[in-house]
Amino acid sequence: MTDAAEGVRIDGRIARSQRTRDAIVDACIALVEAGDYRPTAPRIAEAAGVSERSVFQHFDDLESLFTAVAERAVERVSMLLVPVDPDLELNERIGLFVRQRSQLFEAVWPIRRAAAAQEPFADTIGRWLDLAATFLRAEVVHTFGVEVSVDEFADVRLEALDSALGWSTWDGLRRRSKLDVDRAVATVCFSVVQILAPAR
Repeated sequence: MTDAAEGVRIDGRIARSQRTRDAIVDACIALVEAGDYRPTAPRIAEAAGVSERSVFQHFDDLESLFTAVAERAVERVSMLLVPVDPDLELNERIGLFVRQRSQLFEAVWPIRRAAAAQEPFADTIGRWLDLAATFLRAEVVHTFGVEVSVDEFADVRLEALDSALGWSTWDGLRRRSKLDVDRAVATVCFSVVQILAPAR
């Protein structure tokens, strides 16, 4: 076999391996989006059309697979992570920021709920969630830093704002209070306005 032919054969094997890996990740995401927040290897394998052995040929364990799912989720929503200009008028900033957060949380809702279910059993997922929380908090500081620091209650106000604009609040409004997106957005906007009232 010539070197060129050998190269083509190896490239083909790598491409097939990547397709199988992608199929496994896609299958896991599909199961999660269908409400299976803790999919098992057999269910993932069946959905991907591969053997259970194949799942563990491509991933060391389910934790590494769920990490790949988290990475794919970040790729899918990256276009929604656009900083809101802190020089805009406050009401405009609030509206833009809360609407963007609503779009982000709606896009990752099934994956985020699955991550919460997996976190007690997967340290890597916990670290991903910590990084996400740090990033989201930094966005709050970037957008509302001036208003947050108007008086001696800056630290408390930042905590309240970060909570009002966080995942847990959104999940509570949408899932437990059963509000539609527009009503949930209005509720969060109202909370943010009240928290930032001293800055107005």
